[in-house]
Amino acid sequence: MVVVVSEETTNSSENDGVVDLLRRTIVELQPGMESLSANWPQLTLQQLRVMHILYSSGPTRVSSLAQALRVSTPTVTGILDRLVQRGMTSRADDPSDRRVVLNLLTPLGLQVIEGLHPVQPEYLNRLVDRLSDDERQIIVDGLQALLEATTRAN
Repeated sequence: MVVVVSEETTNSSENDGVVDLLRRTIVELQPGMESLSANWPQLTLQQLRVMHILYSSGPTRVSSLAQALRVSTPTVTGILDRLVQRGMTSRADDPSDRRVVLNLLTPLGLQVIEGLHPVQPEYLNRLVDRLSDDERQIIVDGLQALLEATTRAN
C-alpha cells in the first residue's frame, strides 16, 4: 500500500510543531492565575478595554474611544468618569487644540494595565539575559518573520 502525503499535509504537520512550540512558550511566559488574581483591579471589562486603548494609542478623544468600543459618546464619558474617580485615567487639554479634551492613563492606570499584561518585561529580560548572542539572533530572526506574517495576514 502506498501512502501519498500531499504538500498541504506536510506543511500542516510542520506547522503543528511550530504552533505547539509557540503556544507552549506563550503559556510559560504568562503569569500564573495566582499572580493575576492578586493584582486584579476590580474593573469592568469596558473599563479595561478603555484603559487598553489608552495604553496602546496614548491620549485619546472620547469620540475615538466611543468609535473603537462601538458605543455612544455618553457611555464612554460615564466609563471615563468612573476611571477618573478611581485614579486610573485623567483628562487634559489637547495642546494643539484647546477645545479638545484628551483622556490618558495615570501612572496608577499604567501600572494596572502593565500588571495585567500576559508577559512581564522584567521576566523577559531575565530570560533573554540567559541566552547567548547567537541564540538571541535566532529568536530575533524568527520573531521578525512571525511578526511580518501577522502583518501580511491582517
